Amino acid sequence: MTVLGRSPHDAVVLPRRAPAPARGTFPVLAVLAPVAGAAVLYAVIGSPMMLAFAALSPVIAIAGAVDGRIAARRRRRADARTHAAESAVFLDSVSSAHRAERAALDAEHPSAAALLADASHRSRRWTAPSARLAVVRIGTGTTASRLVVSGSAESEEDLELVAAARSLADAPILGDPADGIGVVGPLPAARALVRGLVVQLAHAHPPGALALDAPDAEAYRWLAGYPHAGRAHAAPLVVHVSDTGEDPAGGKLRADAQASMARRNEPLGEAILAVAPSVETLPSGCRLVVRVEADGDLRMLSAAAEQTGARAELITAQQALGFGTALAVEAAARGIAAVSPLAEHVELAELGAAVDADRTAAADAALPATFCVSDAGPLVIDLVASGPHAVVTGTTGSGKSELLTSWVLGIASAASPLVVNFLLVDFKGGTAFQRLAALPHTVGVVTDLGHGEALRALKSLRAEIRRREAELARRAASDLRDAPDAFPRLVIVVDEAAAMLAAFPDLAALFVDIAARGRALGMHLVLATQRATGVLGDALIANCALRISLRLSSEADSAALLGTDAAARLPHGIPGRLVVSRDGTTVIAQAASARDSDIESVVSRFAGGVVPRAPWLPALPSRIPLSAFGASPPDSVVIGAGDDPDRQVQEGIVYRPTAAHLLVQGARGSGKSTVLAAVGAQWTGEVVVVPADVEGAWDALSTAAARPACDDPAPCLVLLDDVDALLERFDDEHRDAVVERIRALLIDGPRAGTALVCTASSLPSALRAVAGRFGERLVLRQSDRQEHVLAGAPAELYDADAPPGRGVWRERACQVMLVPPPPLPIRFPPPELEFEAGTVTVVVTQNPEAVLTGFAAADLDVEVIDVGAIGTDSPGVGDSTSPVGVVADRPDHDAGTHSSGGVSVRTTARAVVLVGDAETWQSRFGLLARVRSRAVMVFDGCPLPHLRALLHTRELPPTTVPGHVLVREPSGVFSRARMP
Repeated sequence: MTVLGRSPHDAVVLPRRAPAPARGTFPVLAVLAPVAGAAVLYAVIGSPMMLAFAALSPVIAIAGAVDGRIAARRRRRADARTHAAESAVFLDSVSSAHRAERAALDAEHPSAAALLADASHRSRRWTAPSARLAVVRIGTGTTASRLVVSGSAESEEDLELVAAARSLADAPILGDPADGIGVVGPLPAARALVRGLVVQLAHAHPPGALALDAPDAEAYRWLAGYPHAGRAHAAPLVVHVSDTGEDPAGGKLRADAQASMARRNEPLGEAILAVAPSVETLPSGCRLVVRVEADGDLRMLSAAAEQTGARAELITAQQALGFGTALAVEAAARGIAAVSPLAEHVELAELGAAVDADRTAAADAALPATFCVSDAGPLVIDLVASGPHAVVTGTTGSGKSELLTSWVLGIASAASPLVVNFLLVDFKGGTAFQRLAALPHTVGVVTDLGHGEALRALKSLRAEIRRREAELARRAASDLRDAPDAFPRLVIVVDEAAAMLAAFPDLAALFVDIAARGRALGMHLVLATQRATGVLGDALIANCALRISLRLSSEADSAALLGTDAAARLPHGIPGRLVVSRDGTTVIAQAASARDSDIESVVSRFAGGVVPRAPWLPALPSRIPLSAFGASPPDSVVIGAGDDPDRQVQEGIVYRPTAAHLLVQGARGSGKSTVLAAVGAQWTGEVVVVPADVEGAWDALSTAAARPACDDPAPCLVLLDDVDALLERFDDEHRDAVVERIRALLIDGPRAGTALVCTASSLPSALRAVAGRFGERLVLRQSDRQEHVLAGAPAELYDADAPPGRGVWRERACQVMLVPPPPLPIRFPPPELEFEAGTVTVVVTQNPEAVLTGFAAADLDVEVIDVGAIGTDSPGVGDSTSPVGVVADRPDHDAGTHSSGGVSVRTTARAVVLVGDAETWQSRFGLLARVRSRAVMVFDGCPLPHLRALLHTRELPPTTVPGHVLVREPSGVFSRARMP
């Protein structure tokens, strides 16, 4: 037989029977073949001796068959002896394994008699976990063995061997008090059995962890001396002893027991041990029922089949009393307090959490905090020693935020800002952490973690990891404990951590990294969430050895996190009631509540100290005044503040016009004009502000593009706002010309000492070919993420709710300075037309009648002629003495008369104004050709093609707005004017 498994008694192999010998058959052919051969020989030879040989064949065959049967019988006997020997060895191994198993069970679950008689069990006294009631030994009998039998049973004998191996005689019969144990039978015997169960529970659980509640009757006076005796709600583990023999009606005790068992979500581990003369009188809730007789016989009534042959262990009241007295003495010697009620409300100040800062700063590099109280008194929790990271769970309203506040205050009161700093994050945007912002230890409070803030957090914390690694490397230390003065510990407290990590997977990966390396770097996580199971990753939870749970709604969630369903059994109506799992132990406690006075006490204690370095800078303010950065650097302007979480700094962003043009892109209301105002307000050199109207923009850009090169080191700044909107105001040809001027500024501007600062919602397609000439780009808020990316900014920095002035500069977030808009430049209207005596003015207008009416109303000393009223083939329109001064169809070579094509214009003492529309002037081409070289040409709303046709030129004149006219002098110079 072979023994398998981790130990010699884990498994045994059933002896295997040898196969039975094959049954031999009679050799018929071997008998008949010699007979046939002898017959043939006899026929051939004729000798009778041949027939004698035929008789030998059957004799030999029969003798062989008999010999085979004898050999098979001999082999079967030998196999039976071998199997019997192996079976004996098997039974010996089973017996040995059963003895070891029985000894292990006896050691793990000693009987009450053994506890009373053997002092060696004291070393294991009060070592059971306080999260659940210990299993008790009800009696001794035959139970199923844990021994594994391999091999197949092929006979009744094999089945008997298997049954013998799988049945463990004289083994402890165990029961779980949490199931409720009911003992029926003669009351003295039933009470004696229950006394043994109480002895076992009192041995397993210390006072303060277990409360024993029994009827106030003579039969239970022995329990009064136990240090566990107390009120039912005074400990996390409660055992009620019910006895219907002390209440014949059975009503009150039964109702109390039923209510007790129904409150499964109240005190942790509440159970019942019930004594009754019959099953019918047992209180409900007893799922394990046994019957004990006066002689100690025990039967399991609630099992699938009634068990017989078991023996109960009966303890006298005197024995139980003596054991309780011994426990009381030992509890006093160990300084273990008896059961006391756990308060439902505790003030943080009552716990004496505030200690002298100098004393604690000089202590070991740990973070002890006293912020909750257990039944044994104030509970000290050290995040470094028990962590280095912690998980806090609890349903809504269970008191998570208050717990985190008290914990932070508990740490802060015991350590200075030189020892520990706090970074507080509330993903849901709550206000719980705002009170803690006043602590000198607090280096950041984030209450609304949007996408942009999450990215900043990711970069800032990674930078902090790099900084700490570099500092430790510089000091040749691998752990902060080797260089405790290198930097303060950083405790990152996150409320609603699961939701945050689910929303930002990159942060989840970073937190896993911090959880793995945080102990050495002095970075600690305290992650609060409603539930951790299936939400926080396994890699993250595995590094969070310190686990605190307030009330949970699921026993599975509690068991997965704490290893017990304790948190699911906490009371509903007591916020702050919690379960602490650390260092392999579980404790029920009550979190303290912090008041504003507690915060003020810590603030005053450490006031005036060194301001700690912030690993996570606050978000850029939405308003930065011009005075925030003082004087600008030479040849530069400060646009605003830039956020660089990779270097954990926020500094001014500087634009150098001597180095590059600047393009500012942003949607309406994003702050583009503010950028121009900031640049213009700081630049000490020449500044050209391009007006928004087409006339002013045309003139300014024309002047800037024609600016000659100069040796001035400070370039001329051309500020062009909303170039895309400006271009839309021009007609096609003027738009093309403006684009060319802008292109000229971009290409030739640096040589001419000109720098262009241009803003746009979207860069016009006409300028995209030279977009690369903008050496600097500032991207403000865009209408959508696609526009943001097309503008050249990283997608992760897009913020649809960005305030005005928030943007991206060199792939970093920035905020433009708030600069009051400069006063609008005073733009004077062009002058009115002036008419000198003896001059001729040609007016081309789309509305001749209105112009003629205007001249008439102006009462000017001019001769106004409606060209449309002149007849080209009717004589006598005028003569030499006509005041009109025009003679048609009659040549006149007088010195004072100009003629062309049969039309004469005579110079008079007054100015002559010829008014007509473009079509009329084109039909009077002879008159126009005569006066064009000497007359002043005025165009009022004349389309560009007509203007070029009348002037016989491809030159592009300046643009005008309605109400202004375009004036062309005889010299060819254009200007603007107003009609009189």
